[in-house]
Amino acid sequence: MKKSLLEKLKNLLSRLSLKQWLTVGFCILIVPVNAYAIVQEKPIVPVLTGAAFLIYFLMFRVDLLMYLMAFCTPFSIILSSQNIHLGLSLPSEVIMISLTFLFLCRIIYDLRLDPKIVSHPISIAIFVYLGWMLLTCITSELPVVSIKFWLSKIWFTTACYWMLIQFVKDDKKKVVRYFNCYAVALAIVVLITTYKHSLTGFDDFHGHFIMSPFYNDHTAYGAVLAFFLPITASCFFLPDNSKGMKIFYAVLTAILLMGFYLSFSRAAWISLVVAIGVLIVLKLRIKLSWLLAGSLIVGTFLYYSASDILYKMSRNSQDASGNLTEQLQSISNISTDASNVERLNRWTSAFGMIRERPLTGWGPGTYQFVYAPFQKSQFKTIITTDFGDGGNAHSEYIGPCAETGFPGLLTVIALVFVSLFIGIRTYNHSKDKTDRLMALMMTLALVTYFVHGFLNNFLDTDKLSLPFWGAFAVIMLANLRMKGVHEVQGEHGVKEEASNA
Repeated sequence: MKKSLLEKLKNLLSRLSLKQWLTVGFCILIVPVNAYAIVQEKPIVPVLTGAAFLIYFLMFRVDLLMYLMAFCTPFSIILSSQNIHLGLSLPSEVIMISLTFLFLCRIIYDLRLDPKIVSHPISIAIFVYLGWMLLTCITSELPVVSIKFWLSKIWFTTACYWMLIQFVKDDKKKVVRYFNCYAVALAIVVLITTYKHSLTGFDDFHGHFIMSPFYNDHTAYGAVLAFFLPITASCFFLPDNSKGMKIFYAVLTAILLMGFYLSFSRAAWISLVVAIGVLIVLKLRIKLSWLLAGSLIVGTFLYYSASDILYKMSRNSQDASGNLTEQLQSISNISTDASNVERLNRWTSAFGMIRERPLTGWGPGTYQFVYAPFQKSQFKTIITTDFGDGGNAHSEYIGPCAETGFPGLLTVIALVFVSLFIGIRTYNHSKDKTDRLMALMMTLALVTYFVHGFLNNFLDTDKLSLPFWGAFAVIMLANLRMKGVHEVQGEHGVKEEASNA
């Protein structure tokens, strides 16, 4: 006979030790204490409480801290100080910084990284990327800004790549749980945002910032939704999924898809379409030579038709709106759509910066502070600013080129090429179904961001950096497992040949 819920609860409580009772009692007590402190505007109490929990997790439960970091990131809010010109996304970046210090201490004290991980092409590409960025901090126009920017890259990559590798390398289920934590939190943000948006009648104007304070605007919101849709949709097909888990992933994907559509982010829509195209190519096993030939044909056509295309784009006066057809038509409007014209303004400013400093650039993170003099009057719009408060270069490729020179751009391209090449190769050659699926979903997720990166850049934020560098870690580990299996099979083959001889 099945026990009632009350009986199960009684049995659970009866098994608690004195230490566990004290822990439960403490946790229950701190909730009203912190609530009262917040009402009384005494932030020191919740700050000390959070610090105490953070220290406990760092010392005893780093696994829970990793999951907490992933879950907290979509909810994190940026707090900044004008006095020290520093802004942090809380609590996620505090956790990342803490994990970075823990990792560095472990490296000094007892942690020995696997040489295969350190020497893997993905890890080497990250080393080169960060190394060149550090060198350009020395020649930066604003060295303090650049060093702060570089340090943020260090805690993003350390917490979300190196620490994640140590956390999940022996357990694939931890990978799924880690990304599920972010996806579930993101789904909650979608539900909150959709409810707020519904109160405005789903109008286009409020749709650009209704997701605040969780995400700055609809472009970042759309980018992260595009990133996670391949992941949650692919997790539906995990080999060990129960019926309940399949329902969970179906519902989760549906929620994210709803938020994705209502984000009205044209760049995000394009990026997901390209990812679907890559999926079709991989499933049909279309040869690389055919793709290169097709790309060459399309590129030649665009080159010789550039004048006609630009003329038609200049005649397009359809602005962005909440209507899907009009929103798609507005993508090519470079005459009246403020968002498109401002993007051209940022790009032309970046090109002017690149011409002046092509080798080392102006310094990591300095674009928004130095681009104003390079703006041209014909590209200025109602959202143009000269005060360094309007964001970055709106490109994950042009921006780094302006800030770290052409070598910096090459390091970014190397990250793109290496991650996609290894991801696709692992998907095509791995014998393990779970590894193949993980390599596929992370590759497609990265494709969405790499495409989105032509029009926007968000890797200076925790919101995109966490899943982005996490995807690198998952692909790298899946690739190492594939290589390990192939090496073992090769050794068995050599032994069999020797015995036959």
